[in-house]
Amino acid sequence: MNIDFSFYSFLIIFISISFGFVMAYWRFRGRIASLKNLAFSDDLGIYNHRKLKAKLKSVIKNPDISSFVFVLVDIDRFKSYNDHYGYDKADTLLQEFVDITKNFIRNSDMLFRYKNGDEFALIFNNTGINEAKEIGNRLRRAVANHSFKLNEHTVNLTISMGITSCQENDSPDNVRKRAELALHQAKQSKDTVVLIEK
Repeated sequence: MNIDFSFYSFLIIFISISFGFVMAYWRFRGRIASLKNLAFSDDLGIYNHRKLKAKLKSVIKNPDISSFVFVLVDIDRFKSYNDHYGYDKADTLLQEFVDITKNFIRNSDMLFRYKNGDEFALIFNNTGINEAKEIGNRLRRAVANHSFKLNEHTVNLTISMGITSCQENDSPDNVRKRAELALHQAKQSKDTVVLIEK
């Protein structure tokens, strides 16, 4: 009787310890996933610039992606909203812009904060540059026609976009540089889209 009791006691203790280890493991995995998410996420609920750099490398090397388009987006004259309303208040405009853009793009597309501030990046997978231009112009019109709310004020924003496609033997740096050049040209006119393919 003592042997049976000891065996069952040992079995219960073993099961309890094993269950404790399993629970600790799943909590640890969840914590690691949460920390990874924080490392690659922006406070607007989108991917950050670190994630963008890693994603550009992987997309270029991915044989399942026949083509992709890289887009940089800048909110025109956003500095004036920061200066007038303060950074915290102006950030609500950024969040609203992000929400509009997330609802506008496909699930396969990705939205990133580009470096910081009011510049953003998009990756359109398996999309040609002309199709991307059409999507960009639709987004540009959607933003221009949207009434943004800031305190009791209604604010109208416009965006400028620079678009480039991935070329054969391209590098992430070259893709970013072409998009930056296209965006720079777009910002000269404001509320426009500029393409640079090579």
